[in-house]
Amino acid sequence: MPHLLDKPRPLLMAHRGDAVHAPENTFASFRLALQAGADLLETDLWITADDVLVCHHDRTLDRTTDRSGAIPDLTLQEVRAARVTGSYCGAYDPASYPDEQVPNLDELLDLVPAEVGLALELKDPRLGQPRYAAQLVDQIQARIEARTVLLLSFDAGLLWTARDAAPEVWIGKIGMFSPIPLFRGDGIGTTYPALRLNPLYMWIARLQHLWVCPLDPSPEEHLPRYLRMGVDAVLSHDPAKTREALRHYNR
Repeated sequence: MPHLLDKPRPLLMAHRGDAVHAPENTFASFRLALQAGADLLETDLWITADDVLVCHHDRTLDRTTDRSGAIPDLTLQEVRAARVTGSYCGAYDPASYPDEQVPNLDELLDLVPAEVGLALELKDPRLGQPRYAAQLVDQIQARIEARTVLLLSFDAGLLWTARDAAPEVWIGKIGMFSPIPLFRGDGIGTTYPALRLNPLYMWIARLQHLWVCPLDPSPEEHLPRYLRMGVDAVLSHDPAKTREALRHYNR
């Protein structure tokens, strides 16, 4: 990713946007993250019943919206009828965000400036089907060519299907507790306890030319260790707070 990696590391990756101050995975959260200076916006992808890629973390609308139902069973129109007010870590007044909808991928691509990266986490199992993987990489082809998009997943099979559709696409594997970084792709991420357990984590990752981002959306307490390790990015659900902490530790 020459364009992104020209920036000073660690890059700041906004997890579901600014999920502390606005509903997660909404235009409001993405805009706040951009204002905070995020280098990348992370979001999650599901496919509606009429084959539209949308940005939402859960399979269902139940947790974060005023509607219910599974996204794969709903049309885009039905998904767009929901209003998003919830977040897994929000400290805001939901009444301040009465009109936030579930964005679709094309809208996100239009919103995010060219100099800001996108980290798209593949959630929908159907992205393991070649036709849906081809649809995804076709939509993000311009960013693949610009090297400003990353595909992430806990499921390596989804990543390899995307790689089959676009051999040049950047792919990163996420693990909840994976103390040994083994992946034949481009990036890797795991939890803070796993990183602590293996002091050779970064050395092993670098032997494989892997880009490293800890799976830690509240990273401030651990930033000194991450900076010593030389990680490539840090995740944050409060990018303004994390940006300020990075400034403090980089003085």
